[in-house]
Amino acid sequence: MVDAINAAEMADFIMGNSKEVQLAYQIKRRLNDSAMNLPAGAAERLRAARERALGVQRRSAPQAVIAGVPFGFAFAWMGKLAPLALLLLGLGGMHLWHQSQQAVDIADIDIQMLADELPPNAYLDKGFGAWLTRPEQGRSN
Repeated sequence: MVDAINAAEMADFIMGNSKEVQLAYQIKRRLNDSAMNLPAGAAERLRAARERALGVQRRSAPQAVIAGVPFGFAFAWMGKLAPLALLLLGLGGMHLWHQSQQAVDIADIDIQMLADELPPNAYLDKGFGAWLTRPEQGRSN
């Protein structure tokens, strides 16, 4: 029983596998040995039969249906739209980040104006704006 099992199967056998696993290894070994000794015609007929069986299985495979529409058909377009959705999410994230940066910049300007020695009403005075745009030589301090 154990004499013809290969090294990997022997290791599993020693580790205490169940009798069912041991039987499966023996069946597998015997089938592999028998497959090597088949005549060419029989091997070709078995291959053709296997191909036919797989073809039938592929055609008759059950398919999930949601609301009368095959599942694969209903969601096939999702794979094509996923990159577009990711792009739109990225652009939306960039827009939100840009808006928050603008708010931070405006808040910084407000903080600088309020912390300055010049009162905020001075910025509203039309003469102050004209004084700022005047050339340097005309200023006196």
